[in-house]
Amino acid sequence: MTITLGQKDRGCITITDNDLIEKSNLNRQFLFRPSDIQKPKSTTAAVAVLQINPELNIEAQQQKVCPQTEDRFYNDAFFENQDVVVNALDNIEARRYVDSRCVTNQRALLESGTLGTKGHVQVIIPHLTESYSSQSDPYCTLSHFLLILNTAYSGRETSLRAPLP
Repeated sequence: MTITLGQKDRGCITITDNDLIEKSNLNRQFLFRPSDIQKPKSTTAAVAVLQINPELNIEAQQQKVCPQTEDRFYNDAFFENQDVVVNALDNIEARRYVDSRCVTNQRALLESGTLGTKGHVQVIIPHLTESYSSQSDPYCTLSHFLLILNTAYSGRETSLRAPLP
């Protein structure tokens, strides 16, 4: 089997992220290097991926996918042009928004990220699987993990602090 996703004559991979690379990104995002700090994530990722495979056709964008960019950038025509959408978002609101756009436009979604301390991947296929928004308990991973830590250590809070002089 040959996979031809995003090859120059067979489609395009669109990457969008409105954030800049921070030092904290380096330990979990393997495409970025220390020299990339404060550069746009999407364009830097596109350059790094093209170094790995120059046969790809990648379009890097720097707009946030949200209701405010829906009319100008990420409208129905944009989503209808995608064969599949891949998420790596860090909050529930954004995940639900992209999920709703994929449901509306009948596009498959690969939802990925962290779930607490574990990796999370969910394949969402229209009319076949549950959507992200239809889950009874989606949650933001970082805030949920901090809640778990706070709950686990709340009984020992005084023992975690240094004694006052």
